[in-house]
Amino acid sequence: MRPRRVVIHPDISLQSTGLAAAPPHSGTTWSLSESDATITVSLRGDFDGSQAKGLDEAIRGRMSGAVPGAHVFVFDLDGLRRCSVEGREVLAALQRHLGGVARRTAYVTGRPLFRGVALWICHSAPDSNARTFPSLETAVAWLTSSEARGAVLMRGAESWIERTRSLTFAKEATR
Repeated sequence: MRPRRVVIHPDISLQSTGLAAAPPHSGTTWSLSESDATITVSLRGDFDGSQAKGLDEAIRGRMSGAVPGAHVFVFDLDGLRRCSVEGREVLAALQRHLGGVARRTAYVTGRPLFRGVALWICHSAPDSNARTFPSLETAVAWLTSSEARGAVLMRGAESWIERTRSLTFAKEATR
């Protein structure tokens, strides 16, 4: 299947794509592209709170009808020049939301300043299935080699159930 590339600009209507348009300013600093089950978010330039809110609305709109755990997200931060505190806070809130609907999230940048921003977002979420990577290759390896979030959660739940049963049955046996 050929990747679908959708670049979002304020003067383009995207109702037919299922992706919401960016906020109506001349300096759009983000774009979305989708290929199979991978949604790539590219951030560039000066990313502020209003840009972040537009991105948040677009992603939440896109994921509203999606099957939970069916998509992975890649945030490409290499094009950023600046990310405001408000932008970071919106991205952290968005990551908390993605933790419940996306399988995994990778933040990719080779730049230390924005790697720190990405680490802060992952830590603030907190989401163990969101990580930062210095290159797209390492992010793709992690995204494709990992289990789905549901499988990890089920394995953890089964482990807790078994531990609880062993404790309960051990107490009943000593009575």
